[in-house]
Amino acid sequence: MNKTSKEYSLSDLPGFFNDQNFEELKNAALFVLKEDEKNFDALNSLAVAYKNLGNTNKAIETFTYLVNLSPKKDFIFSNAGNFFFDIGKAEQALQCHEHAVKLNPKNWNSLNQIGVIYANRGENEEAINYYKKALSVNQKEEAIYITMANSYRALENYSEAAKYYNFSSKKLSKCQQLECYYMLGDYENFYKKLEEFSKTSSPHPLAATLSAHAAIRFDREDNYNFCKDTFSFIQKTNLYKVNDYNEKLVADLLNCFNSLKISTKAQSLLKNGVQSTGNIFLVEEEPIIKLKEIILHKIEVYKEKMAEKNSDFIKYWPKKYNLYGWLIVMSEGGSLGFHMHKEGWMSGSVYLKRPKKLDKYDGDIVFSKHGSNYPTDGKFYEQRIVDINKGDMVLFPASIFHGTVPFESNEQRITLAFDIIPIE
Repeated sequence: MNKTSKEYSLSDLPGFFNDQNFEELKNAALFVLKEDEKNFDALNSLAVAYKNLGNTNKAIETFTYLVNLSPKKDFIFSNAGNFFFDIGKAEQALQCHEHAVKLNPKNWNSLNQIGVIYANRGENEEAINYYKKALSVNQKEEAIYITMANSYRALENYSEAAKYYNFSSKKLSKCQQLECYYMLGDYENFYKKLEEFSKTSSPHPLAATLSAHAAIRFDREDNYNFCKDTFSFIQKTNLYKVNDYNEKLVADLLNCFNSLKISTKAQSLLKNGVQSTGNIFLVEEEPIIKLKEIILHKIEVYKEKMAEKNSDFIKYWPKKYNLYGWLIVMSEGGSLGFHMHKEGWMSGSVYLKRPKKLDKYDGDIVFSKHGSNYPTDGKFYEQRIVDINKGDMVLFPASIFHGTVPFESNEQRITLAFDIIPIE
């Protein structure tokens, strides 16, 4: 039975937080704040509750108010930094985490997150310095080993990356370790670990990607049944056929994105373009909410359509997931090299602006069975080009490599890319 508001007290907050009961955490925090409007613990609890309830605007308002009060509690700035980074405010996040470390040099979360922010900029060596500081404080936290491994992977130091991925029990980390063995040419460990993973874990897109790539390269049978006949899982739909998708919505979306001033991140495969950081779908603006609804509906339609195929991709479709989105804006000569989305289950993109074609395939999306930097041994890897028009949405398994054809028009190419991220 829920408590009435008259029964709430400050001592209730930790219990509601530990139970992940964010509605009650919000109610309790609001009650405490009626008596003490500047109670730091209650304000922090309220901000955290708003964040987890999806009330981003209220979370922004509360976190901003709270940090401006300059509390002498490092965890408050750490929580605020995590939140601001999630919504694409990397510089604001960095300021919060740096202040947290100033208050408490042993705040491992903020040390780790400062590293993540540097990695986001492409400054992975500096990021590693902060991860090492975080590990010196807390050697048991799995998240630090993962971020450390990610930066070593970005630096193409696959042996160090594999070592740090080994500290994590997460499926993605195990798959990323497989990738490191593959890139190192350690095929004995690669196939051994792939077989172990296949027997002990439910499917993962990255394992499927690696298995398929190796099968072509080494003329072996691909026994990983994630989605055979992979190109048949690519679906293109024009959203202008949807009642609520129209020129006004597109114009509102573009105006909204221009006003947000979201931070950008380093993307080594992106030429003449920028990519936003954070999750665009956490922004509580009507055009974004509407587009999210359209995408989620189309995902369910896609899932039903593909159910007829005998694939683990559909059989093991995540019961719960988050929709994570980001913007990619390209200018003249822009292109994106072949890659796949390692954290996603299914990927997609909506084409908000599309430059004129000065050549047959200018600006189109290309799907491939081969990814940038992967070894090929001269083997042929099939590709498929999909013609893209304004308003198109393309859905596909996250296991498929994809990139874009460079274009020479002086018009922008603006894409909202997204993944569904399984909640484990």
